[in-house]
Amino acid sequence: MPAVFSSLFSDLVFKPVLRPLVRLVSGLVAIPLFRFLLRRVLRVQTSDAELERDLEMWFRGAVLLLAATANLEDVLFGWLPWHRVGDENQVWQTLLLRLLLAVGVIESMPDQDLFGLLHRGPPKVKLTTREGWVRAWRLRRELVRGFLCLHLRRSSPVLAIMAVVWGGQPGSTANTVGWCCYGAALAQYLVIAMVTQRDRVQGLLDAFEREASQIRREMTVLAAGEAGACGEEPWGGQGE
Repeated sequence: MPAVFSSLFSDLVFKPVLRPLVRLVSGLVAIPLFRFLLRRVLRVQTSDAELERDLEMWFRGAVLLLAATANLEDVLFGWLPWHRVGDENQVWQTLLLRLLLAVGVIESMPDQDLFGLLHRGPPKVKLTTREGWVRAWRLRRELVRGFLCLHLRRSSPVLAIMAVVWGGQPGSTANTVGWCCYGAALAQYLVIAMVTQRDRVQGLLDAFEREASQIRREMTVLAAGEAGACGEEPWGGQGE
């Protein structure tokens, strides 16, 4: 194909139409495809609507994140002559759009907020004294579990963004890094959803809500008492 037609196709069709169209179609078909695979192919029936909703959101995020990766563009359009045609100064624009899509995927992944509330991290220990080291050894399981939860919360968005940034021709180091980051991000988000679902079944979420409600009631009573005390001071001063 002549260079002029390749450039025109790249600027007028490939970049503004094909790439966004692939991502739009991916988002629209993700949930129907997941339901078809779950019920017709895998033949899994679940009565837990909350679990099914979380899995649907996770699968939709997985498809959208896949559509945002640089590796998928090489798989779908790498054989086209106009895939690499274009000004290198415009590469950051495409990367920016993919990053925006990745941020949307990160925010839509299920149960991240609940996971952060129920698993806030390792308990605080002071390692400056002998008693602190003894307490750390006594709480070693809680510390390991807390650090793992902290790692899941903080590294999952980074891995998702790395999957969008890193990509290249099949067999290259960048291609391998991109796919590894993509798989690790999806696995960690699935772990977050499953752990939160287990906590919900075990009643940890209800216990947390009861504790939070009790704290709110205590704060309301305390605030009302302080307001009453402030309101009585002027009358007491006049009585004197």
